[in-house]
Amino acid sequence: MEIYLDILLLENIVINFLILYVTAKFSRIRVSTLRLFAGAIVGAIYVVFIIVQPGAKVYYTALAKILLSFFIIAITFSPRKVLSFFKTLVIFYISTFIFAGAALAFLYINQQGGFVRNGIIYVFGQSKGSLMFFGIITVGIIIKIFMEVIQSRITKENLLIPVKIVFDNRVIDLPALVDTGNSLKDPLTNIPVMVVEFKALEELLPPEIRNIFQNSKEDDLSCVTATIATSKWFSRFRLIPFSSLGKENGMLIGFKPDFIEIGEDEEKRDIKNVIVGIYNRSLSRNDKYKALLGPDLVA
Repeated sequence: MEIYLDILLLENIVINFLILYVTAKFSRIRVSTLRLFAGAIVGAIYVVFIIVQPGAKVYYTALAKILLSFFIIAITFSPRKVLSFFKTLVIFYISTFIFAGAALAFLYINQQGGFVRNGIIYVFGQSKGSLMFFGIITVGIIIKIFMEVIQSRITKENLLIPVKIVFDNRVIDLPALVDTGNSLKDPLTNIPVMVVEFKALEELLPPEIRNIFQNSKEDDLSCVTATIATSKWFSRFRLIPFSSLGKENGMLIGFKPDFIEIGEDEEKRDIKNVIVGIYNRSLSRNDKYKALLGPDLVA
């Protein structure tokens, strides 16, 4: 059988990318496409190397493959804590087993076009394209089922997450609700917007911005634009149109913080690309949460 290394490399990059993508979704880690491709390329190069160097049996060992998986996780996700690293590693293995099982099932059902040797699945002929298609469909089904199961089992209490907002070296802590219906984004930068009650942010805001909300002038567009234009924080503030929160065609004043910190203990994550939208009413009837987080910020 002839093996074309360029095709083998490309196929493994695609499959590895899908596995890492599923891992990121399952572990709820935000990771760039570039990092996913970097991890996928490392795994693909390993496969090509052991094909080119069939005599190097050390690379076929379980230890070598475990070390490879460690390297891929480090490159792709860069976990900062040991617990997070091994949690992501376990999910990576589960995702890999799912794909491997799907590939073997396809080969069994198809009755042709591939075999397994030294832990590597070889696919040839017309089965290549079919396996790729089958893999992509599998990813979609797995993610859909996983998300539906998770969302059906969690309650509103479980969706409360501690958030820390840092602005101009000042810090506030507040509880936030993960709102799956909040898809609000800054129209200029497409950065996700978290909505926070003014009362929770009051001590954090510059005096001129604070006065707008204290005097209930947030709907006065001329007053808002004039105040923001003369503020020393002009470059940090945004006007965000919205049609929710009990109002149609509204305008939300927002600002870009230094960063926000979501979660606690091992799950803490710093996010810089976010806009904080200021809402001059209460978001919760019982004051259990002071902010709304969109799914983009916790995925």
